[in-house]
Amino acid sequence: MIKFDYERLYGRIKSKGYNQSSLAREIGISPSSLTNKLKGVPFRQDEILNICKSLDIKDNEVSAYFFTVKVQKTEQDKQTA
Repeated sequence: MIKFDYERLYGRIKSKGYNQSSLAREIGISPSSLTNKLKGVPFRQDEILNICKSLDIKDNEVSAYFFTVKVQKTEQDKQTA
């Protein structure tokens, strides 16, 4: 299963003055639902659209916030770091 990296989205949430709970309320889902989605449960299209509206994310930026594949370090990478 592909995992996505939401670090940029976390940063945007904070920079726009939200926390996860307040953003969840803004887009009409529960805070626990947003937490689960940020941990890997897929976002629905309408949720992505609502988040983009709330956080002022432009159409050409959506993929950077929602579809950046998370790269996992291998054991060899961890040993050389």
